[in-house]
Amino acid sequence: MSESLSASPADQPMVQSSRWQRIRHSLVTPELIYGTIISSAVIAVADDDDDDFDVFVVTVVSMIVFWAAHVFATAVANHGLRNGKIMGIGQAFRYGVHHSQGLLYASIVPLAFLILGATGLLDEDAAYFFALLVGTVLLGVLGWLAFADRGSRWPARLLGGIGTALFGLVIIVFKTVLH
Repeated sequence: MSESLSASPADQPMVQSSRWQRIRHSLVTPELIYGTIISSAVIAVADDDDDDFDVFVVTVVSMIVFWAAHVFATAVANHGLRNGKIMGIGQAFRYGVHHSQGLLYASIVPLAFLILGATGLLDEDAAYFFALLVGTVLLGVLGWLAFADRGSRWPARLLGGIGTALFGLVIIVFKTVLH
């Protein structure tokens, strides 16, 4: 087996990140992807009788609960001795808050559409549809960016984007099947 295939990622040579890659890595996190999936799922399973304001409230509360649980889990997991250094509970909590931001950021745009529907600035059904659609589009963009980060050519980026967007479409299909 060649050395490059058997070496662990930590043993691989460091590659200098571009400014774009550093920005992407600070914004596009597993928490943002997870938050997009969670917020889309919460919106998708809303009762047909719920108006957009009700869906908005349930989504906000759900995202705060998931965020708090993630902050707590991250703080507990990182408190104590890590890589030869002691991390106090305050530092571990701050790290958890910073690390978990993507869970909240992910729901901003879908929630904005729900508020537009709740206030009558947009038809409620259209606002609900766009709140679901934006999650699918965001997942597609994140897939494109992940493949772009690897240096893939545009056809692979497109397939990566479509593949991740399909996950969002699966959530919408579940909504249709469940209701």
